[in-house]
Amino acid sequence: MLDFSNSKILIVGDVMLDKYYFGKVDRISPEAPVPIVNIQKEESRLGGASNVANNIVSLGGHSLLCGVIGHDLFGKEIERISRHKNIDTFLLKTSSPTITKARIIGGKQQIVRVDYEDKSELNADNKKLFRDTISRILPEYDILVISDYGKGLISEDLCRYLIKLAHKYDKKVIIDPKGKNWEKYSGADIVTPNVKELSDIVGYTVPNTDRAIEKAAREAITNNHLTALLVTRSDKGMSLIGPIPPIHIPTHSEEVFDVSGAGDTVVATLGLCLAAGFEISEAMRTANIAAGIVVKKVGTATLTIEELVQQK
Repeated sequence: MLDFSNSKILIVGDVMLDKYYFGKVDRISPEAPVPIVNIQKEESRLGGASNVANNIVSLGGHSLLCGVIGHDLFGKEIERISRHKNIDTFLLKTSSPTITKARIIGGKQQIVRVDYEDKSELNADNKKLFRDTISRILPEYDILVISDYGKGLISEDLCRYLIKLAHKYDKKVIIDPKGKNWEKYSGADIVTPNVKELSDIVGYTVPNTDRAIEKAAREAITNNHLTALLVTRSDKGMSLIGPIPPIHIPTHSEEVFDVSGAGDTVVATLGLCLAAGFEISEAMRTANIAAGIVVKKVGTATLTIEELVQQK
């Protein structure tokens, strides 16, 4: 039986709220050629780094979520949901709005997505408070997960500081990356790009084949001083490239409804497994099974330890 009850993961990253407005479309607006959606149901879910924490807790582990929210209703909603899910948090409140992605869905079709965000970095005082807090609490945790959605929190100086701090306490660092500056991830133990993100960092389109993924991953590892890459490859599964011989495993899902948040599930499961003492190859296989479960669900989703055990 899998047991993650003693696994403690510290997550630092871009905290988000995913809003879903479900409704019916039965007419076109007289004001402009756009559909009118009559909203019938509304849902709020934890997204971004918050979804990593949600997945960890859902699988029976312990997480502390560190990030930034605004002085607004969406920020309060993240706090409320986190309390309800028993997710511990250190959420610094700033003048920027809480990062929120609001999706309006008519029938089974997403009509539009509205984003609230400000990609400004933290000011000097807030950055110091953030660093000091993490410095104090990191020794209590097994693994550091950095969930970078490119929204401003994971600046180069903060990222380098966190990696150096983690290694000081002999903690592994897993990073879900974003953008073309991977130098800030230098020293990370595992970085988990998808094929597009890998293509962006090496500067050319990487074919989704084992050999091409291996070649590009080794380039990224060498150029950015990383230890290993776990590349998520959609319907082709996952590839692990690093100090051990490459491992390629097929996808664990025959049907895909929604890939939203699947990367969050991968880093969450990977972190839990490594904290529990799994070898990296077994941690990868378990994360692949977990991802195969959540892509069958609609929207930002989690899974339970029972679902994982049933498929393992």
